[in-house]
Amino acid sequence: MAAVLLLATCLAAWLGIHGSRAPPAAGPDAPAEAFSASRAMGVLERILGDQRPHPTGSATNAAVRDAIVTELQALDLDPQVQRRFACGGFTCATVDNIVARVPGTSPDDAVLLSAHYDSVTAGPGASDDGAGVAAIIEVARALRAGPPPARDVWLLLNDGEELGLIGAEAFAREPEFKRIARVVNLEARGTTGASLLIETQAGNAALSRLLRRSLVAPAGSSLEYEIYRTLPNDTDFTVYRREGLAGANFAWARAPARYHTPLDDIAHLDPGSLQHHGDHALSLARAFAAAEPPVASDEDAVFFSLPGGVMAGWPVAWNPALLLIALAAWLALGWRLVRNQSTRAIALPAAGAMVVAGLVVLVVAGVLGHLLLRALGAMPATWTAQAGAMVAFFALLAGGLLVPCGWVVRRFSGEAALAWATLLPFALVAVATVLWMPGGAHVALLPLLVGVVAGHVSPRRPVLWAGLAAVPAALLWAPYAEGAYDAIGHEGLVAVPVVTGLIMLPLLPTMLSVRPGMVFATAGSWVVALACALLALVRPAFDADVPRPVNLVLVAGPERSRVFAQSRAMLPGGFFHDTGFARESSPMQPWGGWGLAGPPGPALPAPTVTIESHTVTGDRQHLQVRLRSPRGALEGGLMLPGTVDLASVRVNGQPLAPSRWHAGSEPWRRVSVVGLAAEGALIAFELPVGATQFHAFDRSHGLPEQLTGVTAARDGIGVPIGSGDVSIAWATVPFPQTTGAGATRGD
Repeated sequence: MAAVLLLATCLAAWLGIHGSRAPPAAGPDAPAEAFSASRAMGVLERILGDQRPHPTGSATNAAVRDAIVTELQALDLDPQVQRRFACGGFTCATVDNIVARVPGTSPDDAVLLSAHYDSVTAGPGASDDGAGVAAIIEVARALRAGPPPARDVWLLLNDGEELGLIGAEAFAREPEFKRIARVVNLEARGTTGASLLIETQAGNAALSRLLRRSLVAPAGSSLEYEIYRTLPNDTDFTVYRREGLAGANFAWARAPARYHTPLDDIAHLDPGSLQHHGDHALSLARAFAAAEPPVASDEDAVFFSLPGGVMAGWPVAWNPALLLIALAAWLALGWRLVRNQSTRAIALPAAGAMVVAGLVVLVVAGVLGHLLLRALGAMPATWTAQAGAMVAFFALLAGGLLVPCGWVVRRFSGEAALAWATLLPFALVAVATVLWMPGGAHVALLPLLVGVVAGHVSPRRPVLWAGLAAVPAALLWAPYAEGAYDAIGHEGLVAVPVVTGLIMLPLLPTMLSVRPGMVFATAGSWVVALACALLALVRPAFDADVPRPVNLVLVAGPERSRVFAQSRAMLPGGFFHDTGFARESSPMQPWGGWGLAGPPGPALPAPTVTIESHTVTGDRQHLQVRLRSPRGALEGGLMLPGTVDLASVRVNGQPLAPSRWHAGSEPWRRVSVVGLAAEGALIAFELPVGATQFHAFDRSHGLPEQLTGVTAARDGIGVPIGSGDVSIAWATVPFPQTTGAGATRGD
């Protein structure tokens, strides 16, 4: 029986992890009404062309836009380019949204398929989000190949997402938006992985039932949504959800070290991930079009994917009842064990306390292991090339520490008390999730319910009923143990021992029932863990597939011009020796922004600010200024005192979009414009009287030719990331001291 339980738990863990992998890609000979990643890859190759970065406002972005229009026209669609000036939370730009319609039998309560086509400056954006664009174009082809959908399906391939969701903000003001009832958004934060359902919206019970009927290979759960809501991440779906649309947001998140780098290219894109995206978008386009219009509801749901393409769940309203049943059954099981003389009454709380103490030890071990490996140099960046070895090391800590703990509990409290106590952590997690994270309640309720039901059926076989609880625990928890590193970087490794420990807890009676089980499990865990730790230390942290992220920034102010290095990774000593960069960070500009100071750079013309109006009413002052870039930089902006009223800001007459980042206090607030015209940008704002100055800046991509030697030194050890290498010029502008209109030049 022990062997069967161990194998069943290992199989469940494998199935759980396998569910976070993408399905095989369909070839070019797939049926016309089906999605084919092979066909979509062809689309992606054509629209990305030479795979140069294509940020908003660039000539390369215009080329990608035109290629997308050509692809849609080839499907006999009528794509429209909507050029609009719009603002995100802090940045404004002129964006070119591409909108097309796949006609359905009804134009009302339509479906929106959305992805963005702009990239960051540092990378070609094959996964983020060219893959989403190509998937939507292939979905449109598949829809055209079959009978018309019941409702119109709108395609939005938008611009300016990387600047702050600007394209989505612009489309939300279009008349077409009012026809939309449901939306599917496609995103990526890496180059491979399953297309996970990461976000829905409040009142998602009806939507979850529709998803469960429609998705062929679902991945993700309501716990992903609960976790996502706590993270500082936004996508275009943020805008759609704010505007009241129901729908689903999908993204993959494996190989995050390539995200926003030159390695986000077609060569590193997993066709299986693209297939998963397309399968989701196509199935939901058809399902959403056929479904009745969504009805506003406050009812949320717990939902989660299971092997075999099944998505299960229940209403969140059931959580308290399920929790009470599980807790009552667990306490009743303990009472039965005492009554049947399987254990002593005092043994149960003692065993529970020792089991919880064991998990605390795992938490401490995770923290200490992280500190040790980091001090020894194994974690020089958020993500590195030794990911597998480090995840294995932290997971094996659970076996090396928890099995001896289980032996102590069994020795002093007995096997039945140990089995009963291993369910206590699930009871505690169930209480916590039901109260504070209801969408994640299934990860604790299901193992607890399986364990207590099996315990009441066969109370005299604690090895069996505790071991059965390990099966759903492994299925539900293993993906988080294996994926914590990809999700948040090396900080996520701290949680791996305790998550792995939760899977192992119900198996402790099983492992200890085999005579050499404790010695083998403990010794084996420590030997392999130490080998993995050694491998993590000796293997290079960066390679061709996991690059070191380094940006170079030229900052030119009134008194000096200097190059700075900004890296999310530790830099090798040779870099400092060869280039003269400082080893300690220092502020780059008066408002902050830190980097490693390097060699002096060429002077740049400062941006100019003309104060066109300044009025004071009581203790408030209102200014309207015009910002220009004499050197023709693509982007310009102001750094305003943190007391500025962001709701009062207008850029060329446009207000900033609502953003959660507006909350809280900051010493400085950035307001910027991408695509700065020759006549400049007109920026109006209001703030209390008393501020003495603000700052103006402009920014262009890349460094001047005089700095090619510095760039070459960086290229030997790293790659740009995100906004990439930039040149910034800035100036300080004093506030006028008198009421009325006036003008000043920033200096």
